[in-house]
Amino acid sequence: MPTPTTRRRSFGSIRRLPSGNYQARYTGPDGISRFASITFPTKADANAFLATTQADIVRETWKAPKHSRTTLGDYARTWIAQRPVKPSTRLRYEASWANHIEPYLGGRSISEITPAAVRTWYAALDEQVQVKRAESTRPLAAPTSVGSATQSHAYRLLKAIMNTAVDDELIARNPCRIKGASTYQHPERPTLDIRDIEELARSVPPRYRAAVYVLAWGAIRLGEAAELRRKDVDLDRLEIRVERAVYPLDGEYRVQTPKSRAGIRTVILPEFVVDELRAHMATFSPIGPEGLVFPTRSGTCAYNGIQLAITRTLRLLGHEHVRVHDLRHSGQLLAATNGATLTDLQRRMGHSTVNAAMAYAHASRDNGRSIAERMNAQRSTVVDISSRKETG
Repeated sequence: MPTPTTRRRSFGSIRRLPSGNYQARYTGPDGISRFASITFPTKADANAFLATTQADIVRETWKAPKHSRTTLGDYARTWIAQRPVKPSTRLRYEASWANHIEPYLGGRSISEITPAAVRTWYAALDEQVQVKRAESTRPLAAPTSVGSATQSHAYRLLKAIMNTAVDDELIARNPCRIKGASTYQHPERPTLDIRDIEELARSVPPRYRAAVYVLAWGAIRLGEAAELRRKDVDLDRLEIRVERAVYPLDGEYRVQTPKSRAGIRTVILPEFVVDELRAHMATFSPIGPEGLVFPTRSGTCAYNGIQLAITRTLRLLGHEHVRVHDLRHSGQLLAATNGATLTDLQRRMGHSTVNAAMAYAHASRDNGRSIAERMNAQRSTVVDISSRKETG
């Protein structure tokens, strides 16, 4: 019987590790023996890596892997500074990096940020979030069981930074591979019904009464409302034009465009809201096209004034978990229960996609009852007419 022969690879070698993964090794054209920078779940994957590497050597396009000594901290700070984003977004990046990533990973070299290191960081961040949530004295809505906004924002930031590191050929593959870590399922926010909104509008200081109506029934953001000027309001056409928004940054107000191109929009208001707005502007808004619709007593931006007045009043009325931004959600739900389509909701919100509008597509219990009543009335009418024809 012939002796079995052992087939030897013409290029590189593969061995199975105790973890079950496969490690590939090869000798480059510089004569240096190297391991692949990552391990592979299957032998076929390791073979494919060696085949690709050999092809690169034959084509003379192979490059020796870089082992960067650059720390993640230095790289990330440069990345954030060079990112083409709005100042408000950059500020959020800087805060997320400084508070949630740098203390754990900032001092390591980029090549040391492995999938295991990312998993360890993510678990530690989850523990930190839970501790802060438990220590918080601020009233909160019921938290979701699927991660947290803090974790998902920090993870997306780290993943984006490491994607650029891959493009810069500092690492071979992005180590951020935690399934579902980039997404966050927002808990359903509380909303106000029509009676609640009316009570709130009657209870806030008169200067901010119309702001309550515009935020709720117009479903615009606080920053958009605070930057509204006379030139943006057309009382005859019952509409406001949203083209700018103000953001409090570094102790001052900065005017920017809305979050997306779709954020620049025209919002049609109910007639009663326009009546409130007309009376408000006659009393509180400075004359001239640039006059702020909702100014402070001194004529400056009332962003903080609106927020503080509404928040205090909500607490006095017993709405412990409702935020100013929830007036926007309330307005969208009111629009949805009054027949607004997904496209209508998307345009009112100023979003580029219908994803956010989907949250309002579900009918409330009361709206479901009213729909059933209308269907019942329609059926009764049709059946009644048919019965008359048959008996006639």
